[in-house]
Amino acid sequence: MRLRPLLLALAAGVVLADASIVTLALPELLGDLNTTVEGLAAVLGVYTAVLALALVPAGRLAGVVGVRELGVAGFLVLAAASIACARADTLAGLLVARGVQALGGAAGLMGAFALLHAGPAHGRRLWVAAAVVATAAGPALGGLLTELFSWRAIFVAQIPVALLGAAAAGTAAAPVLREHWADEEETSVGPRRLDARPAAALALVSAALTAVLFLLVLLLVAGWGESPLHAALAVTVLPLGAVVGARIGGEPWTRAACGCALVAGGVLSLAWLPNAHVAWTFVPQALAGVGMGLSLTALAGGLLPERTVRDAAWTLTLRHLGIAAVLAILAPVASAQLDSTTRQARERGVAVVLDARLDPQEKLVVAPALLRGVDTDRPRNGLRASGARERRSVSPGDRRLYDATLQRIDEVIVDAIGRAFRTPFLITGALALLAALLLATAARVVAALAAAVAVAIAAPVIGKLIYDAKAPPQVALADPCKPRRLPGTGGIGGFLQDRVLQALDRAACQIGATREELVLALADKQDARRFEQKYGKTPRQAIGLLALLLPDLGG
Repeated sequence: MRLRPLLLALAAGVVLADASIVTLALPELLGDLNTTVEGLAAVLGVYTAVLALALVPAGRLAGVVGVRELGVAGFLVLAAASIACARADTLAGLLVARGVQALGGAAGLMGAFALLHAGPAHGRRLWVAAAVVATAAGPALGGLLTELFSWRAIFVAQIPVALLGAAAAGTAAAPVLREHWADEEETSVGPRRLDARPAAALALVSAALTAVLFLLVLLLVAGWGESPLHAALAVTVLPLGAVVGARIGGEPWTRAACGCALVAGGVLSLAWLPNAHVAWTFVPQALAGVGMGLSLTALAGGLLPERTVRDAAWTLTLRHLGIAAVLAILAPVASAQLDSTTRQARERGVAVVLDARLDPQEKLVVAPALLRGVDTDRPRNGLRASGARERRSVSPGDRRLYDATLQRIDEVIVDAIGRAFRTPFLITGALALLAALLLATAARVVAALAAAVAVAIAAPVIGKLIYDAKAPPQVALADPCKPRRLPGTGGIGGFLQDRVLQALDRAACQIGATREELVLALADKQDARRFEQKYGKTPRQAIGLLALLLPDLGG
C-alpha cells in the first residue's frame, strides 16, 4: 500500500475526528478559559456547524480550482488554524480559530475523497476507515495528549498531519472528475439518489454518537474526577467496538437498523450508572461502538450515495448538521441539570454532616466548608480538596467518623452527577432509537433486527435494575416543620447543638426553606444572595437572635 493514500486518509481522519478529539480536553478548557458547559459545547458545535455549511460549496469548488489544489489549500488552512487554536487564550479566539479549521477541513476532505476514490481500490477502504475509526478514536487520542502535555497539544499534533496531507495532495496525480468513480455494476458506493430515511437516520445516529462522547467525557472527567488519561483509556472501548462492527457483513438496511438499535441500547443504559467506577461504562460503550461500526458503514456508501465529491459532501453534511443540532440542544439541558442537581447535592451533603455524630463545635463549621468547594464545574474534585483541607481541623478522635461522613457525601455527589446526566443520555439514546425505527421497515433479516431490538430494550432495563440494587440510598432533606431525629452526641455541647438544630429548623420552617439551605446561605456569599432573592430575607435576618449562638461559619 502506497504512502500517499495513507497520508491522505490520515489527514482526512483528523478532520473528521476534530469534532470529537477535543472532548477529553473540555474539562481542562472549562478552567483555563473560564467558560461554561455551553461554552464547551460551542468548541465542538462551531466546528461541526461550519464544516456542515462548507462541505457542499467545497465540493463544488473542486470542479473549479482542481482536486489537488483544493486539497493542498484546505490542509494548509487547517494547519494554520490549528496553530491559532493552540495559541488561543480566550474562548472567543478559540471559537474563531475552530471555525477557520472547519473551513480548511471541508476543502481538505473533498480533495482527499476525490484523490482516494480515483486511485486504487484500497483508497475507498481507507476513506471508510477514516470516517468510522478516526471519529471514534478521537477522544482517546485527545485525552492522552491532554494528560501528557495540555489541551493545546491536541492542536499542535494536528499541524504536521495537515502539512503531510497537503504534501500528499500536491504530489498526487490529478484525477478527472467523473459522474461516478465506479463501474455501473459497482454497489459498494451506494445508490445514485438520496433516500430520505437513510439520510435522516445518518443525521440522527451521528448526533447520538457525538453527543454520547461529549456527555461521557464530561461525566468521567468533570463529574467523577477521572484524569484525562484514565478517561482516554476508558473510552477506547468505543473505537474497538466500532472496528468490530465495521467488519460485520450483511444486507445494508438490516446492518444500519441493527446498528442504530445497538447505539440506542448502549446510550440509554448509560443513564443508570450505579457508582463512579468506569467499568460500568464498558458494556454500554461496546454496544454503542459495534452499533456505530455497523450503522455508519451501512449508511454512507451503502444506503446513501458516495460515488462523487458531491455525494460525499452531502453525506458528511448530514452527519455534521445532526451533530451541531444535538450539541445546541443538549448543552443548555446538561448545564441546567448540573446546576440544579449540584445545589441539591450540596444541601444533602450538609444534611449528612449535621446528622453525623461529630463534635458539635466542629460540625456547623465543617458542614458548609466541605460543601463550599462543590461547584458545577468539577463537583467531586471540589469535595476532595475541601475534605482534605477540613480534615486537619477535626479532632483526631473524630477523624474515622469524619472519613466515613466524607465518603457518604461523595456517594451523594456521584449520584447527583448521574442524575444530572440522565436526561441528556435519554435524549441522545432516543435519537438513535428513532434512527433505528426509520430503517426497520426496510430491514430484510428479521431475526437479526429482532435480536438488536431486544438488546436495545434489555440494556437500559438491566442498567436500571443494577442501579436500583447497587446505588446508595438517597439522602432525604427532612421537612423542617416536622420533628426529626437529633444527633444526640451527649454532654452540654451535644445539648446545645440539638437546641441550635431545632432553632434552625424553626427558622427554616417559617421562611419555607430547608435547614441545609439555610446553613449553606449562612456560610457562602453566593448562596446567601440566592437565598435572599428566593425568600426576600438575608439568612441572618431569617435566624434572628440565633445568630448570636452560632459559630462563625465563614463565607
